[in-house]
Amino acid sequence: MEGLKRSRLALLGQTVAIGLGIAGAARAAEPTKQELLDRINSLQSQLDEVKTQQQARADKADARDADAVTAAVLKDAQQRSQLLAMEGFTAGYSDGKFLLGSADGNFLLHPWLQFQFRDITNYRENAKANGDNDTQNGFEVRRIKFGFDGNVFSPELTYLFLWATDRHDGLPKLEEAWAKYKPSGSAFGIRAGQFKNPFDHEQIVSSKYQLTVERSLITDILANGDGFVQGVTGIFDNDGALRAEAGFTDGMRSFNTNFQDFPSVTSGNSPPADWGVVGRAEYKFFGTWKEYEHLTPQGNKKELLVVGVAGDFTQAGDTGQFSHTVDVQYATPNSLSIYGAFIGRCTRHNQGLPGTNGGSVAPGPTVNTYDWGVLGQIGFMVSPQLEPYVRYDYIKFDDAGLPVGSTTDTHEITAGVNYYLHGHAAKFTIDAIFLPNGSPVSDDGSGVLSTGRNQNEFLFRGQFQLLL
Repeated sequence: MEGLKRSRLALLGQTVAIGLGIAGAARAAEPTKQELLDRINSLQSQLDEVKTQQQARADKADARDADAVTAAVLKDAQQRSQLLAMEGFTAGYSDGKFLLGSADGNFLLHPWLQFQFRDITNYRENAKANGDNDTQNGFEVRRIKFGFDGNVFSPELTYLFLWATDRHDGLPKLEEAWAKYKPSGSAFGIRAGQFKNPFDHEQIVSSKYQLTVERSLITDILANGDGFVQGVTGIFDNDGALRAEAGFTDGMRSFNTNFQDFPSVTSGNSPPADWGVVGRAEYKFFGTWKEYEHLTPQGNKKELLVVGVAGDFTQAGDTGQFSHTVDVQYATPNSLSIYGAFIGRCTRHNQGLPGTNGGSVAPGPTVNTYDWGVLGQIGFMVSPQLEPYVRYDYIKFDDAGLPVGSTTDTHEITAGVNYYLHGHAAKFTIDAIFLPNGSPVSDDGSGVLSTGRNQNEFLFRGQFQLLL
């Protein structure tokens, strides 16, 4: 028994010893306070590094988002700075013109304004009823025009709409309104509306690009001045040396008239004609068609020579007028310009004054007449701004178509100078005119008033032009 007790006690002692050893080892393995602090600091450093990396990634993402937002705002601002940007339209100033158009060229709008302010002094010998001389002087807004041109749907379909204020009452009136279709690659096209009658070159050239203050008397009287007509014409133009236009119209002076025929008078206009046919052909020996559109060499870059021929037949009542012309224009770059023309008019059953459609309303005495005239003018640029010029035109009226005692031989002698401030967009023009026999008819658009036979007439004109 005692041996068994001793064995149990020995086993208990060993167990206690092992437990105490394990407890001591455990106490020896516990970290010290400093070790715990070091570990905590290490963990804190790792946590701070993780936070720093996360913040860097967040900042980088925010920067990318900010760049994307900025790019979107700039793109939107650029688009909004262009009118109709959603449709790809742009606006700008090019070749002296303000243009609004689509990027594909299918739509183009060119608005513009023309202003001509003029002073005229007219002196006529023995023009008053008591035989005294007559002097007229005053200012006038000769022209203020506003309009726009361009193309729609494609460059093949072009248009022009133009209004002008009447110099007598200031009210706006339609001058031109037409559309033209010319397929790409084709030499043929068609035009319809109210437009310049394709007859006389000086008449066709815009008043913006004339050499003198006003068109010649021969053009105003025998070719109907501005020459607006209503009708439809066919066009041949292959961008080569030859081009032509011909068509069917309401006749000369069918300006803002309705469908009614002669002798109806509507809206205060002169009696229209019944119908008319017109045709003009031009041949370019050298130069450009664009530079042919003005009668001065200002801004020309190439030598130019063009000859044109045309004819117009207008029927009004039982009166028929056949007008015909041939003209030639020559110019050198920014130097010399020469223009000459012949115009004739044969009238069957003439009962009207020159410059009207005439026509007889009821049976009565009628005559057949032939009026004709010639024109020549020369301009020379002595500097980029200064351009003196001279012009002479002569009209031989058939006395059978004039009141008894009227002048049948009308001479118009003109001398003047252009001063270009900014090309045709801003220029002064001054000239003097002498009519040694006066004129049998008035043309107040140019400042000429009618006189008796062999009565001298003098004109002094000054004009400022502004184009926008």
